Amino acid sequence: MSPEVLENLDKLRHGDTRARVKPSDRTLYLPLRPILILLGFALTESVAAQSLPGYTLCWADEFNQADGSLPDSQKWGYDTGGSGWGNGELQYYTTRAANARIEAGQLVIEARKEGYAGSNYTSARLLTKNKASWTYGRMEARMKLPRGQGIWPAFWMLGSDIDTVGWPSCGEIDIMENIGVLPSTVYGTVHGPGYSGSGGIGGSFTRSSGALADDFHVFAIEWESNEIRWLIDNQNYFTIRSSDLPSGSRWVFNKPHHLLLNLAVGGAWPGYPDASTTFPQRMTVDYVRVYQRSGFVPVIPQFVTVTPEENWIGYMHVSNRPQDGGAYQFGTTWSTADLCASFSGANLILKPNTISDPAAYWYVGGGGPGRPGNKIMDANMYVEKTNNLSGKTVVFKGNVLSNTLTDAHQSFAFIKDFAPDYSSSVAVQVPLKNGVFKVILDTLPGAGRHVQYGFETVGVNVWASDSSAFGSVQIGAAEDDLYERWIRGFDMSSIQSPDLTASADPDGDGQNNLLEYALNDDPARATISGKMRSQVRMIDGVRWFELTLPVRDGAVFSGSLAKSALAGQLAYTVEGSSELKAFGREVIEVSPLVDGLPALDGGWSYRSFRLNSAIGAATPQPLAGFLRAKITAVP
Repeated sequence: MSPEVLENLDKLRHGDTRARVKPSDRTLYLPLRPILILLGFALTESVAAQSLPGYTLCWADEFNQADGSLPDSQKWGYDTGGSGWGNGELQYYTTRAANARIEAGQLVIEARKEGYAGSNYTSARLLTKNKASWTYGRMEARMKLPRGQGIWPAFWMLGSDIDTVGWPSCGEIDIMENIGVLPSTVYGTVHGPGYSGSGGIGGSFTRSSGALADDFHVFAIEWESNEIRWLIDNQNYFTIRSSDLPSGSRWVFNKPHHLLLNLAVGGAWPGYPDASTTFPQRMTVDYVRVYQRSGFVPVIPQFVTVTPEENWIGYMHVSNRPQDGGAYQFGTTWSTADLCASFSGANLILKPNTISDPAAYWYVGGGGPGRPGNKIMDANMYVEKTNNLSGKTVVFKGNVLSNTLTDAHQSFAFIKDFAPDYSSSVAVQVPLKNGVFKVILDTLPGAGRHVQYGFETVGVNVWASDSSAFGSVQIGAAEDDLYERWIRGFDMSSIQSPDLTASADPDGDGQNNLLEYALNDDPARATISGKMRSQVRMIDGVRWFELTLPVRDGAVFSGSLAKSALAGQLAYTVEGSSELKAFGREVIEVSPLVDGLPALDGGWSYRSFRLNSAIGAATPQPLAGFLRAKITAVP
């Protein structure tokens, strides 16, 4: 959607009043991941004016709120508590302005020495979780760091699937860490399965003179598929690629991550405050910005799922039990039936592996009913594709209908990307829990590469007659999500090889598919949406500004100023302003006026919102009204 269209849709000018902010319709082009759609004036003046060669700004916080106000709740949430956070830290994280507030157009996170909820220190930890997350791009913050023994500021990212897969499988990217005992050194690190905690992989940069607390510096990463680069003041000081990981480790940075800002006190790494440490200590943030590389062309996703029509392969790895040393024994191809894996109609059934051999090699004291197994069986049932899944975003989806496995066995869905000679690989996996699972891996390009997707069941072998006591997993194909079902309902026969991914624009009208989904448009017809309307209404002699747009059915809007709702895998927020500097005016929902608007498909309804502030003559300038709608795709 062009800036001119956005201006006509969402901005009211009364009399000769004109806004001095350039309209912007920035979209984050990331297939199958949360996409931010900004309708109208969705960036403040200072953000819209920024540019970075080679990149396009897609999200920012310039902290241009009133002095003493809290961070923008539309962008930041809080982690709270004083549990030590796994590092032996001393502070209690709060939501108070005393610990995180806006001052002079900057965010101040302040660590204070004070008794609070059983802790002797307080501070704050902000995060964008459940509000914004990204896969790839340039993430940067201009910051002035604190100083002092035991002080530990950080600007970092966590995989947004942390609640599902846990840490470190979610992935952690530390964009900036500094410890007070080394005031001139910045650290950049990644943590993942097999390289976490003290085993994290990273680099550092040390200034030749002066501390990082003496002035502001820009700390950034440039994050691409299978590579992350760290920079300070645009100087690259460390790079890691997926091929740099320890053998057998998984690269877990090809999926959405969210941002965090925090200031810790104490911990095993920075040590603890001493008599030289003064309080309060401040971490001052001038801005946080997220950019997408200009001209980025999304990789077309390739969807795969669970179906008996594919050629499934069985491979078994056998090792001793941990109490017997855990030594690897062998790995060979097995029939899927021998893996205790089979299809019942279209559903796959996975069971713990059984061995009928009574030898003591397989069972403690010899095999038989009730005898404990003597080996760990790692059963892999998978489909392998050579060449045709290379260089793509592979999305493996399924639906776990039931999982009754006991703690003696675990099961996972995985995608693995192998070199032509199988000498190296990149892999990602998720545990199988009831409900839909989705595994995403950006595979490497190149001839002869092998991509496998399937399931892994790990645990001790059991006698056949005992297997039912250990449970099983039943897996079916996953249904398309609402967006996928929607886009498959359009006739694309007139378009050559249409790209149906969320970020594509097959009809070339400037609106990507996800934007057209949000506005209930036809992605096969090159038209600008006529399903949004802004208007001035005269009610009892008073002018009011209203915005009407299509919303997925089931959305319940709430909020004291802005109005927000979630429906149809879309998150809606409608905000109001009188001057474009701050969107803090109250918005109310009103009965929609749909006269003249086109009919909507089933599943959508028109909703109208009013700026709860009359507009009209004023001295010396007429008043103006502004409404913006932010629509974010959610998993």
